Amino acid sequence: MLAAVHPGRRMGPAAALACALVLAGCSTIGLGSTPKPDAIFDLGVPTTFDGAAKRSSAQLLVPVPNASDVLSTARIAVRDDGGSISYLPGVSWSDQLPSLIQTILVRAFENSGRVKAVGKPGESLAINTQVLVDIRAFEMDVTGAPTARVTLGVKLLDERNGQVRATRVFDVSRPSASDRPKDAIAAIDQAATAAVAEVVAWTASAL
Repeated sequence: MLAAVHPGRRMGPAAALACALVLAGCSTIGLGSTPKPDAIFDLGVPTTFDGAAKRSSAQLLVPVPNASDVLSTARIAVRDDGGSISYLPGVSWSDQLPSLIQTILVRAFENSGRVKAVGKPGESLAINTQVLVDIRAFEMDVTGAPTARVTLGVKLLDERNGQVRATRVFDVSRPSASDRPKDAIAAIDQAATAAVAEVVAWTASAL
């Protein structure tokens, strides 16, 4: 709280310095903060999956995916000319992206009906396999025609012996009608839904 200064009373050098520091601190409030978005968007969860609909007895664990600092946020990334990354203004995802992808994957596996059980760490499942995901791209690319791109690196880790049973990279792109936020988000959602559906179908076939 700022102290009152009485008219006609001179402040000593120490008091003047303290007051200046307080004022400087107040002037920076909010400069580094992220403004509240105008709109918050969720991702769709796939309900249809390619491949044979065989059911596995496996119980899966889906930890929070890895991601770079650029993608470990609720903000929506845009790749500009020259490879620089910015964010769509005024919009965000409904959660930090890694946590959001974790939730979407769990729900997608449940929708598929192709595994016995799936959960997140801390849910006390008797786990057979961990689904380890690396979010390598999750963005709107405007270096050319606006295009949504989602790239997920996936490893299936055998919980019993610590060996990687299978690994694959899923790279899905979808065109966007424009680089406006709603069009961009719709295209990213389509790419993400397709990528997650591919992850689920591949995982079920590899178990």
